[in-house]
Amino acid sequence: MYKKVLLILLVFHLSWLTSRSFAGYPDFVELNSTVCVPIDQQHAEKLPSPWRKYLAFTKICPLSKTPTSKARVFIVSVWTEDYLNTKQSNMWEEFPSSIIVDGDMNILGALPVIFPIDPPTEPAIYFGRWKATIPTEIRVDVYDPTVSGDRYYPPLIWNNKQKRFRMLDKEPKSGHRPGR
Repeated sequence: MYKKVLLILLVFHLSWLTSRSFAGYPDFVELNSTVCVPIDQQHAEKLPSPWRKYLAFTKICPLSKTPTSKARVFIVSVWTEDYLNTKQSNMWEEFPSSIIVDGDMNILGALPVIFPIDPPTEPAIYFGRWKATIPTEIRVDVYDPTVSGDRYYPPLIWNNKQKRFRMLDKEPKSGHRPGR
């Protein structure tokens, strides 16, 4: 019986990982947390006050078309797991949402989730539909191993007049994004 339960759990976990591994969209880049670096003091000072408590655990992630191209848009986020592990706490806090900024730290929008981990879920961020060096669409898919299941948010679309990313509808949709 024990081996059967383990086998079922292993199959479920592998199927979930496999669905993640092959996720993606043509002409979009998935944000990989390994490209994110700790935020420097000069940029950190420009963050809103709710971020002050988490600066040692805050990273900035470039949204660039290729690994060698210069980014003009970035995502700033608190590495929640690092913070909680350092504090030796399992108590979730009201962390600031991940934000989208330009090189001068002007806020261009906000993600509906915390990247890279928003326990128990794992968000995946995709960006593409480039206009010069700016991605004009950011997609947020959430992989959720709980009974709630996977979901996705409507895309954040760049409004060039307002110089902001906007999401028309903030309600997540259940399942996988159409066209994937």
